[in-house]
Amino acid sequence: METSLTGKALDFGSREYGFESRVSNYMILNNYAYFFNQLLISIKARRYYFDVRITRKLRPLARLLQTLNLIRRFHKVDNGKQIWRVFPAYSRNRKFSRELRTYARVRGKIVLNYQSLRLLNFNTPHSHYILETSVGIIAHKEALRRKIGGFLLAIVH
Repeated sequence: METSLTGKALDFGSREYGFESRVSNYMILNNYAYFFNQLLISIKARRYYFDVRITRKLRPLARLLQTLNLIRRFHKVDNGKQIWRVFPAYSRNRKFSRELRTYARVRGKIVLNYQSLRLLNFNTPHSHYILETSVGIIAHKEALRRKIGGFLLAIVH
């Protein structure tokens, strides 16, 4: 009788087949997507907060989402593991007012140069494009001021 690799990993331990290291490396590479997914899941489930590991690389993203009113606040819960508690900004009485679309991925990243950002700003002036640039994670309006482009992480409508 054949069993799946997942079943074998459960029977013999995940270290034998290398699942643990590959999954953790993938999570480190794709922590923007993980953070966005946790935010979207907690908003849909109307959770008051969620806990997530926020590294130094992710802190500017959390601050930017706080200025865009997607997150009310966030604070550190556990010092040793860098676990932070994030409070999404929504009201239990009414529907979530802003829409978040994520484009953070490991492969096939979407690159927006300065000219394309100018066109997007002209066509959709009320949307915010979150970019990963050489100066860090910024909104597209700041990227337009600095005349730079970057990788698209998310769009807030």
